[in-house]
Amino acid sequence: MSNDTPSLPDFLKERLQEESPEGRSSLGAVWELLGGADAPATEEADPDAAWDALTEAHPELDATPANGTASGTAPQTEQTEAAPKSRRRQRPARRSRRAHSWRVAMGLAVATLVLAGGLWLWRQPVTITAPPGQQRTAALPDGSTAHLNSGTTLTYRRGFQSWPFVDAARRAVELGGEAFFEVEDGDRPFLIETASAEVAVTGTRFNVRARPGNARPENADRDDARSAAPRSADPAAATEVTLVAGRVEVAARTRPERRVVLSEPGARSQVAGPDASPTPPERAAPKYALAWRNGGFAAQARPLMSVLQDLERRFDATLRLHDSVEETRAPVSLYYPEAPDLETILHDLCTARNLNYRPTSRGFELFAAPAGR
Repeated sequence: MSNDTPSLPDFLKERLQEESPEGRSSLGAVWELLGGADAPATEEADPDAAWDALTEAHPELDATPANGTASGTAPQTEQTEAAPKSRRRQRPARRSRRAHSWRVAMGLAVATLVLAGGLWLWRQPVTITAPPGQQRTAALPDGSTAHLNSGTTLTYRRGFQSWPFVDAARRAVELGGEAFFEVEDGDRPFLIETASAEVAVTGTRFNVRARPGNARPENADRDDARSAAPRSADPAAATEVTLVAGRVEVAARTRPERRVVLSEPGARSQVAGPDASPTPPERAAPKYALAWRNGGFAAQARPLMSVLQDLERRFDATLRLHDSVEETRAPVSLYYPEAPDLETILHDLCTARNLNYRPTSRGFELFAAPAGR
């Protein structure tokens, strides 16, 4: 043994005596080799760090062989556990990115549809209707008030706005029927549009009547009776404006440059059609125009058929004229300051025009009185 090799312990010496000379010689050589080996490591080894350094220098060591086995090992006939995964960061699958993009696109499409649907609903006009036999009061967005007579429809943009939070240039309403307006002062003009006219105001009180024209169908039913109500609204219905207080401008709908100004209480102007010029201001008795506001009824020199139409709307009844009645366009004047019943009005009307009336299943029919009455 060399001098640098530590001597054998006593128990090994005793054990070697039991061996043959060849065995003792071999064991002695082994002991000398052990004596020349390096001292054991004093720091704990880091196999993960060593592997990372090795695969960085030799990337091929981290690749999975084609036969599915680990590098440097023989193929296994029976695999008992899954092969360890690579320590390198895996790139996200392309399919996952594509699915995420589709989800984002679908979300944006749904949000766009919801927004567009909401704007479409918001842009639909507000419509207020007073059905036959009823009256209704509408509070408008600017604080103005519209009192609707029976059989009247009022339409306007929501909030008097072009878009949400964007005011329109005008406070515009569309009227079909009859209404009394109390308009609040404002920076924007208040405009009322009917089938035949435009009425522009800034702050005032007035009545607007836009009823169908006088043309009526003949032989409306099989029983040779004529209905007082038209089958459809006349697009050229006349418009009548009566001022109570303030100032208004009246013009034909298609010719706004031809205007007349009503500035005196009780002044009235009429527009016969969308192309007709308004009549010059004339003095009128406001009680006829405003009788309906107090529950009464009035007609001032109106054709018989027009009066019957007003009665149908007011009382929600069907009134017919028999073929025996002539001069259906003859003027009629009636005035009831308080609420009358329908038969009271019919009795007075028939007395004035030498007519009779009788009940039907849906209302009343007027016919000529026998000769010599």
